[in-house]
Amino acid sequence: MSEAHRVRVLLLAESDGEHGYAALAGALLRRLSGFSALEVDTGGRLDGHDVVLAAADRPLDRDRAEELAGFLRRGGGLVGIHQTLAAWGMAPEGEQTPITELRVHALAGHPLADRLDEELRLRDALPLIEAPPEATVLATVSWHYGDRPVAYARAEGAGRIVHLGLGHTQEAWAAPAFAQLVHRCLRHAADLQPAPPVGVGLYGYGAIGREHAEAAAAVAGFELRGICDRSPARRDQAAAFGVKTYAEGTAMLADPAVDLVVVGLPPVAHTEAVLEALAAGKHVVCEKPFALHAADCDRMLEAAARAGRTLTVYQSRRWDPDFVALRNAVEAGAIGDLFYMESFIGGFSHPCTYWHSHESISGGTIFDWGSHYFDWMLTLFREPVAAVAAHAHKRVWHDVTNADQVGVAVTFADGKQASFLQSDIAAALKPKWYLLGTAGAITGDWRLESVKTRAWTGDLVEEELAPAESPATVRVHRPNAAGGAHQEVLALEPRVHHGFYRNLGDHLVVGEPLAVPATEARRNIAVMEAAARSIAAGKPVELSA
Repeated sequence: MSEAHRVRVLLLAESDGEHGYAALAGALLRRLSGFSALEVDTGGRLDGHDVVLAAADRPLDRDRAEELAGFLRRGGGLVGIHQTLAAWGMAPEGEQTPITELRVHALAGHPLADRLDEELRLRDALPLIEAPPEATVLATVSWHYGDRPVAYARAEGAGRIVHLGLGHTQEAWAAPAFAQLVHRCLRHAADLQPAPPVGVGLYGYGAIGREHAEAAAAVAGFELRGICDRSPARRDQAAAFGVKTYAEGTAMLADPAVDLVVVGLPPVAHTEAVLEALAAGKHVVCEKPFALHAADCDRMLEAAARAGRTLTVYQSRRWDPDFVALRNAVEAGAIGDLFYMESFIGGFSHPCTYWHSHESISGGTIFDWGSHYFDWMLTLFREPVAAVAAHAHKRVWHDVTNADQVGVAVTFADGKQASFLQSDIAAALKPKWYLLGTAGAITGDWRLESVKTRAWTGDLVEEELAPAESPATVRVHRPNAAGGAHQEVLALEPRVHHGFYRNLGDHLVVGEPLAVPATEARRNIAVMEAAARSIAAGKPVELSA
């Protein structure tokens, strides 16, 4: 079965007991609807489908059982959730564990495990069963000093049956990791073979080039195959990765081994390089900011649609642990309805002397850290933007062309407000984030950390980190009856290494949803461009973005 084939899935969800499989499966289907390689039906005959996804705790009626047996004999696939196979007499019924945190380990080296965490944690109950001798174990759960199978596959006629023992609790069904496991089990049951690795070429090897190169080399589904840079010195650095280097982009774009191009040139050159790569038939990752003008974003989006290629923007800080904690708290309703946000980055220090500090190349101060801050802001506020008002100061650092400080106020169509301040002349720091909701507040406070080492003389050597080099301390504040507030410091999960590329691989290789659609990055640019216009005009700019 080719990678281009869409897996046609028939859902059978039946329950007489406590599970309510129909409702649970319906919610899962809404999640799976973004998985581009799936085509799901919820009724009808098995013929015409590749796989049956089943969640049931009662026996099949005789006619359906005979239909399913014939479907499997002819090469169809079946994925049974939790105790489904036992209820249908196709597997023994195992003793069920108490509901607890289960630590799931997918089979290393198997496509099921590609780009998943080494350990997935799900709160669920597990049927304790043994895989049949002829089965292939796909995933295990740590249980009482041993590993018990939680997913296995076996042949049935010309078809394949996959047992996935998870799915007893609503919490498990709602977990993104469960949807990923179900999706991959469906692909396995359909005998869908993994696609060949995506060949990656870097168009520009600047300060962040190594980060892209290491991700392409480390993430399953990618292979680094070329690096292009006009600088001989940077090409010499890139040669450490053992791939072909190019002095000109046209030569790399002509290489059929390069499937995906990462545009890492300065922002002023993004648009033409992206269009060039799309015209060559490549998928494209564009460094942030996407462009300096929304009209250029539209040109790139239209070209990607015409070429039928994936276009995304490297908004890698969506995976920062402090923002992940903040976003999860907001989406869980921890502070009610979010209506106000302030954000800040800066200090009192000379700007860098790279192209970042020169407005004609970078777009100016707004497009520097603003590329991340507006992405965070507009991820939290989904309403259309009604107006943007911005101001700038040029008072201290006259050897660079960027403003010393910019402030941007955004008003949304429903009256909500958010602001961003970046300053290189701020001797006192404001919080990284300050959010207000109808039931509480969230703050993100800078951690002022330093790295301490010892010189050969025995003297203390202490290097102060810039505030942005440490994740913020995120606190949720909830009002109490006495007029004060309870405070909760949120624990930060470990950083997901190469999170952007893991998601991109999931999208390109197995059809899972793209975390950063280029249309979202286009919205960031529209707001930043409006801020630049507001500074130039000295007044607010109306916008619909």
